[in-house]
Amino acid sequence: MLRSLVGSEMCIRDRCGGFQRETKDGRIVRGTDRNEGRPEENEMFGLAEAGAGEQFMAVKPWIGAIVAPTNPPENNPSEPERRLELNHVYGIRVEDCRSHLYYVNENEIVYMIAALGIVMDKNSKQQRYFGAGEKRTAKGHTDDIRSLAISPDRSLVATGEVGAQPKMFVWRTSDCSIVSQFKLPRGARAAVSVSFNKDATLVAVTADDNDHCLYVYDVAKGGAPVYSTKTGPEPILAMAFSKHDPNLLAAAGKRGVVFFNVNGETKKGLFKGAEMVDMACLAWDETGTCISGSSKGDLYLWKGFSVIEAKKIHTGCVHSVAAIGGKLYSSGRDNQLCILDAQANFTNKIPLPSYAKAIDVLGSKILLATRNASILEVNADGSGLTTIMQGHSDGETWGVAVDPQTGIVLTTGDDNSIKAWDPKTKTCVGSGILNATAGPKKKTGGASTLSMYPPNQCARALAVGKNGHVAVGLNNGELHIRAGVNSLDQAVAKKTDAREWIEVIAYSPNGELLAVGSHDNNIYVYDVNGGYKLQATLKAHNSFITQLDWSVDGQYIHSVCGAYELLFFHATKGVQEKSGASALRDEEWATWTTKFGWPAQGVFPPGVIDGSHINGVSRSHDKQLLLTADDWGLVNLYRFPCAAEANKCWSYRGHSEHVVRAIFSSDDTHVFSVGGYDKAVMQWR
Repeated sequence: MLRSLVGSEMCIRDRCGGFQRETKDGRIVRGTDRNEGRPEENEMFGLAEAGAGEQFMAVKPWIGAIVAPTNPPENNPSEPERRLELNHVYGIRVEDCRSHLYYVNENEIVYMIAALGIVMDKNSKQQRYFGAGEKRTAKGHTDDIRSLAISPDRSLVATGEVGAQPKMFVWRTSDCSIVSQFKLPRGARAAVSVSFNKDATLVAVTADDNDHCLYVYDVAKGGAPVYSTKTGPEPILAMAFSKHDPNLLAAAGKRGVVFFNVNGETKKGLFKGAEMVDMACLAWDETGTCISGSSKGDLYLWKGFSVIEAKKIHTGCVHSVAAIGGKLYSSGRDNQLCILDAQANFTNKIPLPSYAKAIDVLGSKILLATRNASILEVNADGSGLTTIMQGHSDGETWGVAVDPQTGIVLTTGDDNSIKAWDPKTKTCVGSGILNATAGPKKKTGGASTLSMYPPNQCARALAVGKNGHVAVGLNNGELHIRAGVNSLDQAVAKKTDAREWIEVIAYSPNGELLAVGSHDNNIYVYDVNGGYKLQATLKAHNSFITQLDWSVDGQYIHSVCGAYELLFFHATKGVQEKSGASALRDEEWATWTTKFGWPAQGVFPPGVIDGSHINGVSRSHDKQLLLTADDWGLVNLYRFPCAAEANKCWSYRGHSEHVVRAIFSSDDTHVFSVGGYDKAVMQWR
C-alpha cells in the first residue's frame, strides 16, 4: 500500500485516507464502518429488543442516588417553546479527502464538514447549509460527508457520505435544494471521490469496498445507474471526468492511472519510459490532458492514455493538483503551492503554512483547503494570502468552554491547539499550542484517538475561571493553566497529579477552587488563589470521571463516572458525602452537566438499551432548558427539569459523529457544540 511511501503524513493512511478509526471503547475499525448502535436514519432512538429495557434498568447504579427535591418543580413533558437554528460552523474536513473546496462565484465558496454541505460568503461569513435542521424535517446526509464536487458551471454540487450504503446527493448552490439523490450499493462503505462530467449530466463515484468499485449515475434521471466496474484491491485516491470528453474519466492510485470510458472501454495508463509510481491526485485540463501527482513529488502529464511528460515539482507526495485556464496548480508535502504553465514549467512558487488538499481558481484568486484545516485565499502572484476559515485538524475535538467576560468560545482537541472563536465576527481570534515538544506516544488504555500527536499534545477538557484563567486538561493527565483567552500560550501553572487523561474541568462559582475529573477515577481540587496548590483528592468512584458540578456555595460536588455512579462530595473537606442523595436533595447546583440526577431523568428515552449514548448535558443559565449531546450526531433541546421518560425534545442535525459537548453561551442566546471525530464546532441560536 502507499502508506509505506510517504512517511508520517501518508497518502492513504487513516488521517489522510480515512481507512481506519478508533471507536469510543478503543476498538480499531474501518473509518467507514458503522456498528456502534447508531439508530437508523429515520429513527430518533434505537429501540430495545424485548426485555432490553429491564437490562438497562439492571445497570443503573445511580437510581439510588436520585432523590426528588422536597418541593419538586413541575415537569412539562412537551417540547420547549424555544427552538435552535444553525448560525455558523467552524472548520473544514481535510484529513481523508481531496478536491472538496470550490468557488461558487467571486464571493461564495462551497465545502463540507461533518454531515453538512456549506456555501459561505467568504467576506461576510454568512453560511447556508445542505442537511442542517430539526431531525424530523432536515433533508440531507446523516453521516460524514467524504467527497464533494462542483459542476463546471458551478451551479450544482454532488456530495457522498460514509456508511454501509452511502447516500449521494446532487444539490443546488443557490438554495441548497435537492436535485437528485441515490444510494451506492450496500457494502460500498464510502463515496471516496466524486466528479461531474463536462455537461453535468453524469456523476461518477468511487467506493471504499473491497473491489473499490467505480459507479456512474445519470443526474437527470434521478441517479439512474449508467456504468459500474471493479477497479481492483487497491484504493482509488482520486478520480475525475475529462473536461474534454463527457464519457471519459481517470482514476489515480497504486502504480499509476487508469482510464475508463462510460461506454465500457478501460485502459491502463502507459508510463512510456517514465518511472512507474503511485499517484495520489489528478486533474484534467481543457485540451484533454490528464495531470497526476505522484507520491514522490512528480507531476505526470498524460495524453492518449500515455505519459508525455514527467517533472519533479515537490519534495514528497503531491497532495492536490488543478488545471484551470491553461495553468497547472499543485501542492505537496513540502508545503508549497506551485503555479506552472500547461507544460509544467514553473511560473511561481508560494510557501504555505500547511500543504493544500484542494485547489480552485477563479480569475486571479486561488482558493486552498490546507491540511491544518484552514481555508486560504491568495493572489496568483503570491500576494495577499488571507485566512477565510480555521478549524481543528486531527483526531477528535472535545473541549469547549465560554469565557463569561468576553463571550469568546474556546475549543481544544487532539491537534495540539486551543482555539478562540468570536461568535459575533464568526472568526478564529486566537490560538495556542498545548506543548511545543512532543512527548511519549499513546499508551494502551489512554484516550481513544487516531491523532498523529502524542497525548501531551492532545486535550479534551476546558474551563474559564472568574480570574480569566483558562484551564486545560490534557490526554497525558497534565493540567495546564493559561493566562487568558488573549494569552493562550502564556503559562500560569502546570499540574501533574492526575495519572490518566482528564475529561472534565470546572471552576467553583466563586472562582476560588478548580475541580479536575480524571480517568484515574479521581477528582482533584485545586486552590486557585494559592497558586493552584492541590487541596483535596476525592476518591470513591469505581471508574473514570465524566461529569461534575459545583453547588452554588462552592462546598459540594456531585459527579458521574463510567460505572454510572452518581456520587456526592464535600469538596473543601475532601470527603465523600455518603448520604448526599438525601442530604443534598434541595441543594442548589451552579450548573447541571451530569446526565444522571432527578432533573435529567428524561434524557433517556423509553426502550434505549445503553445510556452511554448521551455524552454531554448542559442546563441553561436561566434554568429553563436542558441540552444533550449524543452518539447519533444530534444536539437535543429539552425543557428543564427533564424528569420523566416521556419528555419530548427538539433534535438537530448537523454533526455526523458523536457530539461530545453542547453548552449555552453566558446569556443563553447561543449554543455551541463540538462533534468529536468530525471536529466541527457549531454555533446555534
